[in-house]
Amino acid sequence: MNNDLIFIFGWWLNFFFAGLINLPLTIFIFKKFRDAGYGFSKTFGSLLIAYIIFLGSITHLFGLTQTFMYAVVALVFLFNVILFFRHKDKLLSLIKKNLRIMIFQEILFTLGLILWSYVRAHQSDINGLEKFMDLGFINSILRSKYLPPPDMWFSGKPINYYWFGHFWVAVVTKFSGIPSYITYNLMLATILGFTLTGAFSIASTLVKALNLKINKRAVLAAGIISAILLSFAGNFHTPIYILKEGRDKYWYPDATRFIGYNPETNDKTIHEFPIYSFVVSDLHAHLINLPFVLLYIALLYNFLTNFKSFGNWKLEIGNFSKLIPLGFILGVMFMTSAWDFGNYALTTGVVLTLFTLKRKGLNFSSVFEIGVSTASILLIGLVVSLPFLLNFESIAQGIALVKARTPVWQLGVLWGFPALLTLIFGLVLLKKWPKLKKPDIFVAGLLVSSWILIFLPEVIYVKDIYIASHHRANTMFKLTYQAFVMSYLASGYIVIRSLTLLKKFFPRLLLSLFYLSIFAALLRYPFIATKSYYADLKTYRGLSGETWLENQNPDIFKAIVFLRENVKGQPVILEAPGDSYTEFNSISSYTGLPTVSGWFVHEWLWRGTSEIPQARVADITQIYTSEDPVLTKNLLKKYNVSYVIIGSFEREKYSNLIEEKFTKLGQKVFSSPTTKIYQID
Repeated sequence: MNNDLIFIFGWWLNFFFAGLINLPLTIFIFKKFRDAGYGFSKTFGSLLIAYIIFLGSITHLFGLTQTFMYAVVALVFLFNVILFFRHKDKLLSLIKKNLRIMIFQEILFTLGLILWSYVRAHQSDINGLEKFMDLGFINSILRSKYLPPPDMWFSGKPINYYWFGHFWVAVVTKFSGIPSYITYNLMLATILGFTLTGAFSIASTLVKALNLKINKRAVLAAGIISAILLSFAGNFHTPIYILKEGRDKYWYPDATRFIGYNPETNDKTIHEFPIYSFVVSDLHAHLINLPFVLLYIALLYNFLTNFKSFGNWKLEIGNFSKLIPLGFILGVMFMTSAWDFGNYALTTGVVLTLFTLKRKGLNFSSVFEIGVSTASILLIGLVVSLPFLLNFESIAQGIALVKARTPVWQLGVLWGFPALLTLIFGLVLLKKWPKLKKPDIFVAGLLVSSWILIFLPEVIYVKDIYIASHHRANTMFKLTYQAFVMSYLASGYIVIRSLTLLKKFFPRLLLSLFYLSIFAALLRYPFIATKSYYADLKTYRGLSGETWLENQNPDIFKAIVFLRENVKGQPVILEAPGDSYTEFNSISSYTGLPTVSGWFVHEWLWRGTSEIPQARVADITQIYTSEDPVLTKNLLKKYNVSYVIIGSFEREKYSNLIEEKFTKLGQKVFSSPTTKIYQID
């Protein structure tokens, strides 16, 4: 426990200083926000540093060295110092004015970090689902001299997936000096903290911007409601099926695997949401991207409300420069979770359309303004992500019409809460029409975008390798995840906005009680899910994500420690390739050393065809089982293998494995009762 507290504090310090040195720029951008943007300072600061390091390394101008990384920090710090002294009086005034809420935001972030660190410490294993993949990406980046990082499961090729978010994690890991098998769990907790502070900042700012006689408590309440619901709430599946079948029979993943499963059909889908992601704890692209998503939404609102000449667009450099922060974050999102580039390009278009039509009506000038603005943001995003895209091959195979659709009653179960929010907010808009405020239009844009993302998978899907019964699963997952984010983010604003319109006590009381009952129903989910996954939080095990491996497979663990301590760089190792979601390829995942071929379905997805990894699997079989030492030597040379692993997984996969030949091809450098490592000459 004491060591974990030290790790948490050290990790917190890294983000605190990243936010602190970037505070002048953050405040300068978000000066009209309720917290002066403090809720985004850590995200923005650490991201800016990571992106500059990314540019230096992927262009091979600089290696991923501590010297270069600290030089980047010094550069960002110097820029902010200059900015501070140029706008000293204004920045100090904003800090003084917003100091209390900034302190509150720091406390909120820290509570989120500590809370989920404590929860994860009761089941900290980096094992199961996508965890090997996510840890492997981070470890490969940590070992890399330059970018793009090698694919730890396909030696000789770079990772062909959205790895920038994992790079962000790796950068902070390097700065912290904490092992990745601990920072993996700390980053999960950090993202929860960022979700809380980001949602609070946006929702409280929207309510404050109404410029009505709303007291500070209402502004605070809006932020807290959005922060809690976005971070912890589930959907209506939980309360409905608890009432129907009983609490003891409820299985928390069912809320994310409902369409196609209950009742059983040939249309298996995925419809996850943030608290489920936190509970199962895959440090996957869509979850890492969540802080960037909130930052983008904040920047979008900031742009629309601060751009005074927005109603009279002119093709001037000064106007385009205001789009750079939006384009920058959109580009980062492309590299972190490419689906969200499309999701928020759509959201941008919707919100810009509503703002422009409200000001200017439907005419050529409006269409031109919307088109130029959206295209400019997209263009900047593509330029920002270009170094990544030049080293990436798309794994999408086109768009097609869906082969199945969701029954309306199932949509009601999953999206009943956003439907209620939309209905209530629609009544608000009707009552205030045509005197709508900017926050009203912005929230309407978020809701419209959410519903488009909900209904799109009922019409089209992006083709990938998944079989017919799962054909739209990934599309629904990636689109509706962001629909959940935007609609639940809007909840705090809609609650306060609707309550303030009711002047009489009893109607307001009844609506308040209605909201509280809905919130109580939605917030049952995290208690049920956490209790199930973390065994009632009874046994504190610590933040180390590899303790399970040391206990369950000590020889493999010792081999991993040996390779970490004795092997520099990223020479190729050979271990038995395994099926996805198994414990095969743990050595490549936990060391970041590339193996010839790893999890099969993952490489099939990333390489576009099963034939590519299958060819390597056939060669690996020959290496382990062939009696011909010359053939074995040539195949080892073909893949530039430096170390051959022979352990329990290899013996399980190859019953006719021939070990003796490796003594002639190299020397044994590690030995334990069940595991050997041969260094190839």
